[in-house]
Amino acid sequence: MPLHRHSLRIAVLAALSLPMLAHADVWVFEPSAAIDQRFDDNYTIDPDRADKVSATRVVGTLGLSREAPAAKFSGLIRVDGLITQSDEQSGELSSNQVLFLNSEFNSARTVYGIGFNLKRDTPSRDIAADLTDIASVAADTGASVTQDNNVARTRLLITPNWKFNLTRRTTVEAGLDYTQVEHELPSATDVLTAKWLAGPEAMAGAPFPNPITIDDTGFFTIDDELDDYKETALNVAVKTKLTPITTLSFFAGYSDYVAESEPDRNLVNIPFEALIPDGEVKDIRRVPKRETRSNTTKFRIGYDRAFTQTLNVGFQVGIFTTQIDDSDLIRDSDVIPAGSDPGPAQERLDEALSNRVSSTNGYLAAITATKNAGITRYSFKFGVDVLPSDIGSQVESLEAVGALERELGPLLDFSFRIRAYEPDRLDSKGEDDFSRRFLSMEPKLIWRFSRAWTTAASYRYRRQKSQADTGTGVSNALLFSLKYTPPSAIRDAELAK
Repeated sequence: MPLHRHSLRIAVLAALSLPMLAHADVWVFEPSAAIDQRFDDNYTIDPDRADKVSATRVVGTLGLSREAPAAKFSGLIRVDGLITQSDEQSGELSSNQVLFLNSEFNSARTVYGIGFNLKRDTPSRDIAADLTDIASVAADTGASVTQDNNVARTRLLITPNWKFNLTRRTTVEAGLDYTQVEHELPSATDVLTAKWLAGPEAMAGAPFPNPITIDDTGFFTIDDELDDYKETALNVAVKTKLTPITTLSFFAGYSDYVAESEPDRNLVNIPFEALIPDGEVKDIRRVPKRETRSNTTKFRIGYDRAFTQTLNVGFQVGIFTTQIDDSDLIRDSDVIPAGSDPGPAQERLDEALSNRVSSTNGYLAAITATKNAGITRYSFKFGVDVLPSDIGSQVESLEAVGALERELGPLLDFSFRIRAYEPDRLDSKGEDDFSRRFLSMEPKLIWRFSRAWTTAASYRYRRQKSQADTGTGVSNALLFSLKYTPPSAIRDAELAK
C-alpha cells in the first residue's frame, strides 16, 4: 500500500480521538504566515562546483493545542512554497508539507500518549533549518546524504509511549517508534544533469547544455539512489531519584531496520534485461532493489544532577550490538560482472558471500548540560548513537551541539548555535561518500516589533569534508524572514497560564 494512503488512514484515526478531549478547557489556535529570503554561495556544499542560490519561501502554519488536568493535545499543519534561482535551478516551485499530532493522558500514576508525524519534503532542503520556526534546528542529523538529492520524500513517524510511577521515586517508561521513509524517483532532467556534472566535460569547464538530453550523456545506469526503509524501535527505561537533585537511569532498546537497496554492480552481475528503464527516458536504467536488514540492541546507564538551581548536567554511557544481514543483497545465485577479471572478481564475490551476516559492537555516550541564568540560557549536547538512514544501513553518528540564547531587550532576542557531527555507516568496508565531517555556526537576531509581527535575520556558515573527497565544501548564507501571527486574547491567556 502506498505510504500516503496508509498515512491518511492513520490521520483519520488520530482525528477520531479528538472527542476524547471534549472535557478540556479550550482549544487554542495559532495560525501564522511568513516569507523567507535566503542567499547562499554554495547551497549544496559542493567542494568542486559551488551552487549559488537565491531562494524565496512562503509559509503557512496552523498550530493547535488543548490542555486539561487529565489530557493534553497539540498539533501543527505547515505548508510552504519555495522558488529557487541558481545555476542548476531556474525558478521551479517546490513545496514541503508537515503534519504532526500529539496526545497525552494521565491518571494518578500513569501517563500515556501517542505521537503522529507526517512530513513530505526533499532531502536537498533538509540541510537547512526553517528560519520561521524560532526553536528549530537543522533536521539533517547526519543520517542522510542530503546535499544533491532533489526528490520528493515522505516520512512517517508513529510514537506510542507509556510511563508508570512505580513508587514516589521510581518510574518505568516504554516507547515504540515506527519510522517509514519512501522516496519518489527524480525527474529525467535532474538525473541527466547530475550525470553530466559528474562527467569529464563539466570537469573541464564546458558550458552546461540547455536543454540537456540523453545525447549529452549517452546511455547509463543510475547508481546510489536513496533507499526506502522501515524501522521499528522499542525502548524501555527505569528512572529512580536517589536524592531530590540526582536521578539514576537504566535504558534498554531494540530496533529492527529494513531497507530496499541496490546491489553493487562492481561485485555482482546484473543482466541488461533485468535493468529497469526510466519512465521518461528509456536509455536511463536502474538496478532492481534488494532487501538488506539489520537489528541493534542498546544498553545504557545514565546519571542526572542539578548542581545549582540554574545548572543541570546529565551523563549516559552504554554499549550497542548490531547484526547486519545481506543475504538478499548478495545471493547464492549471483555471478561476477561480465567483462571483469575472473580471478580477483570471483575472490571478492566469494568473500562477500561468506560475510553476508556480520556483527559489530560499539559504545554509546551522551552528555547534556543546561544553564538558565534568566535573560541568558546555555545548552550543550554531545552524543554517540546508532540511527536509521536512507543509504541502506544503520549509521553510527557522533554529534555535538551548543547553543546560547539571550534576551537583549523586551522585544529583541539573540541566539548563537554551533553544531558538528561525523556519521559513518556501520557496515562500511572502506572510504565512501557518506562518511563525512560537518560543521555549522549560526548567529541570529529576532525582533518582535509588534504583537503580531516578528522578523529575524541570521548568518549561517557550513563546512563539510567527505571521507572520499580531497576538497572541502564551504557555504556562507544570509537569511531573512518576516512572520505574521494574528493577535488572539484567548491564546494569550492560555499561554500565560
